[in-house]
Amino acid sequence: MDMENQIASEILSEAVVETIRVIESNKSLSHLSSASFSFPTGQSPLAVAYISPHLNFEDIVRRLNEMAGKTRVIAVMTAGELCNCSDNALYRNASGSWESLTVQIFPPDLIGDVSVHKVSLHNEDIRAGSPNKSRDQRIARIAQDLGRINVPFSIRPEEVFALTFIDGLSASENYLMEAVYQSGKFPCLFIGGSAGGKLDFLETKIADGAQVMQNHAIMVFVRLAKGRKYGVFKSQNFKKSSVSFLIADADPDLRVVRSVVDPTSGDVEPFIDRLAQHFRVSSDKIEGSLAGKSFGIEIDGEIYVRSVAAIKPEEGEVAFYCDVNPGDELFLLEATDFAQQTKSDLGSFLRGKPKPLGAILNDCILRRLHNQKSTAALSDAWAMPVAGFSTFGELFGINVNETLSAIVFFEDEANQYEDDYLKNFTIHYSRFSNYFTRCRLASAEMINLVRSKIIDTMSEQFANVGDIQSVLANTQHMRDSLYSIRSSISGVNDGPEAGAAQEADETNDLSYQFEHLSGAMKGLRDILGVIDGITGQTNLLALNATIEAARAGQAGRGFAVVASEVKQLAGDTKSTLVHTEETIGDMEGALAALGELIAQTRQKFIDEGDLYKSTIQQIDDMIAQPDGIDKTLNELGGIVETQVESAELVQRQLEKLARLGASAA
Repeated sequence: MDMENQIASEILSEAVVETIRVIESNKSLSHLSSASFSFPTGQSPLAVAYISPHLNFEDIVRRLNEMAGKTRVIAVMTAGELCNCSDNALYRNASGSWESLTVQIFPPDLIGDVSVHKVSLHNEDIRAGSPNKSRDQRIARIAQDLGRINVPFSIRPEEVFALTFIDGLSASENYLMEAVYQSGKFPCLFIGGSAGGKLDFLETKIADGAQVMQNHAIMVFVRLAKGRKYGVFKSQNFKKSSVSFLIADADPDLRVVRSVVDPTSGDVEPFIDRLAQHFRVSSDKIEGSLAGKSFGIEIDGEIYVRSVAAIKPEEGEVAFYCDVNPGDELFLLEATDFAQQTKSDLGSFLRGKPKPLGAILNDCILRRLHNQKSTAALSDAWAMPVAGFSTFGELFGINVNETLSAIVFFEDEANQYEDDYLKNFTIHYSRFSNYFTRCRLASAEMINLVRSKIIDTMSEQFANVGDIQSVLANTQHMRDSLYSIRSSISGVNDGPEAGAAQEADETNDLSYQFEHLSGAMKGLRDILGVIDGITGQTNLLALNATIEAARAGQAGRGFAVVASEVKQLAGDTKSTLVHTEETIGDMEGALAALGELIAQTRQKFIDEGDLYKSTIQQIDDMIAQPDGIDKTLNELGGIVETQVESAELVQRQLEKLARLGASAA
């Protein structure tokens, strides 16, 4: 009898090693039946169905639930399935419109109990593209739903994990996880993935065995049966480079990054410009330069990948498949060999462990897409029954991209199994929990960095306030100088202008006298003309008298003498008149020249007086006009005074801000 029990025990033990069932099927659910969910030790407590997005999800889920009976079937839409159940190809065909599904069925002697819960992500606003809730509001609502969850068994991380599937288009994975850690109710590893779908990114779906849903997460708290243990595996084919970017402006809801901070200068620059500068390409060539690269954050030496979804130069944004927060230090990652890295990581993980019973795989669709030529090399890597799916993002304590995560099951009847990750789980849990606090602190530190730069810059600018005040004083001086110049010119002008006026009057009188003299000279010339005429007539009369005396003979001799004297007098008079006319002509020429000089002098006095008057008038106009110098100087003085007052106010505020910053430090 003992021998029979031993044989039965050995048979049962052998059967247990192969208990995890992985069945590949299609829309007809071929190769599946109700018997698929039954084991010698009883009905399966849990099955997970990985369903192609090209199948009718609701119909498949309904028929699986009918077939599975009491087995709880969790269903998730995929971007491709993984399993090694038929031709040993781990990555199942996901090209075109494939119509397959893979069902992973767990035996009752592996899983002792399950507790399934759905959680609303309160992300309808994000899904609509118009987020209107704050981070704290969103997390508070999720935490409120989590508060209503009651897991019917104790949660000890070495025997319980939370297999979690999330709407892959919710952009809310880390909001969920922050709420989980805030609640403090679930001290276990949260691992799983975001539901996949077609690469048009229009629809993903999940189901909890009772309802198909979107904008939700499904948490399956799995407690292992006695004598069973699990291990945690993680692999990614990237290594950290020396290049990093400190994020300034990012929107975790829309998963975009707009700007980064230069840690040295504190300057905020567009992320796209920094990437273009780093790769030495134009912004439209950045995407090509990122081939074979990705980004990631670091948590205590561990890298968590953040993959780029799109480069948007026109919007000035870089979109990611995972949330990136202000204050994050985003490292540029370099790809390593996909197959070699995965095999190396898996070999290190399995070394020293017992033969595994099977595994649940969560593998990012980007790993499949970026390494299509290398996926076949992993077909024989998993020497155990495995199944899983290509996700729209993985969950490994927090949200992550381009990573393979796995729960690997082991038999441990002797209770000797240890997993390094679980052994240090409290450290990992605290890191995940603190990550969100550190995100907020990092954001504050980034703001403080920029603030410090602003304070330094403003302090330098305020050093110039004295110069501004000096400018204000100079404007007053300029105004006073202007009036002084005007007064001086007016004072100087009063003497010359009055003198010029007097001299102009005297010149007018002199000109008048010369004009009068010229008239008199003309009158004299007229009189001389008359005398010349009389002399001519006298000379003619003398000539006639001489002729008549000659005719008279002796009797006319006396008369002839008189006529001769008269003729001599007329001749002398004529000669004198000629000389007098010449002299008067010279005098007229001299008077004409002198008169012209007097006229020129008179005009000069008039012009000088006009010039003085014009100068004074221009200065008066300049002072009096509405937009003149005086008004301009007044306005400038007012502006400077306002700026000085504003500068002093800002300076006081900045000093207060600096003191607060010092106190916080």
